[in-house]
Amino acid sequence: MAIPESFERDRAELAERLRQLRAASGMSGVMVAERLGWSQAKVSKIETGKVTASTADVQSLIELYQAPADEREELEARAQTLNDRYASLRMLRKRGLHRVQEDIGRSAQSTSVIRSFQPSLVPGLLQTPEYAREVFSQPLSTAGTDVPQAVRARLDRQALLFDPEREFHFVITEAALRWRLGDAMTMKAQMDRLANLSTLGNVRLGLLPWSVFVPQVPKNGFTVLDDREVAVESFTTHRSISEPRDIRFYLEIFQMYADAAIHDDEARAFLAELTREHS
Repeated sequence: MAIPESFERDRAELAERLRQLRAASGMSGVMVAERLGWSQAKVSKIETGKVTASTADVQSLIELYQAPADEREELEARAQTLNDRYASLRMLRKRGLHRVQEDIGRSAQSTSVIRSFQPSLVPGLLQTPEYAREVFSQPLSTAGTDVPQAVRARLDRQALLFDPEREFHFVITEAALRWRLGDAMTMKAQMDRLANLSTLGNVRLGLLPWSVFVPQVPKNGFTVLDDREVAVESFTTHRSISEPRDIRFYLEIFQMYADAAIHDDEARAFLAELTREHS
């Protein structure tokens, strides 16, 4: 998925303001690079918005430009927000898979309604221990030897499902249910868990069979936390989207998939059929 429009816009605005401050200081890009020990290309990429300036880089630049104190705080806050929203999964994994799961759990603790759409795998809140172990053991997901801790942290997070004060709505594609992670027993157990969890009063499970028409092709999975944040993960990045316009878009597309999905007894019958096929 492309970087959200709001992220690109905010990065461009920060880049332009940094360029304006440099111009007002009377320094050229070459002079700035020499003063800070950077390459001239780095200065150019920051000013054109081709890269996201780190908070430390912004601090160095505004100090060099002698920006007003109130503007320094604003620009530093902008840079911090941008970097928080576009965190490298490689850096997140260096912290440990289990710590990433704990962070997700803390965010979910302050959420009343969670909506999750997944086109390629079962959502973490619904995974069995065996299925979760397979997810965390994939070559590009593994970081060190903390897979058992990551599985345990993910399972601990699932306690939220049994809090009647919270609401959950999941929509999962048939492709996600057929994608083999582990052996036949792992997949059968996962189908059975989905069917069981779908009977909880605060959990709504929707399935999108291949035979169902949807007007929008799924491009990626996402999770909407209340109406304040959308979490989107790609191979290399984890994005936290808080722009109201973007959130409204994700809520709209989630509802589109939910309206097309099968639920309740029809969904459980579909899972039973898949269980028989996973052999």
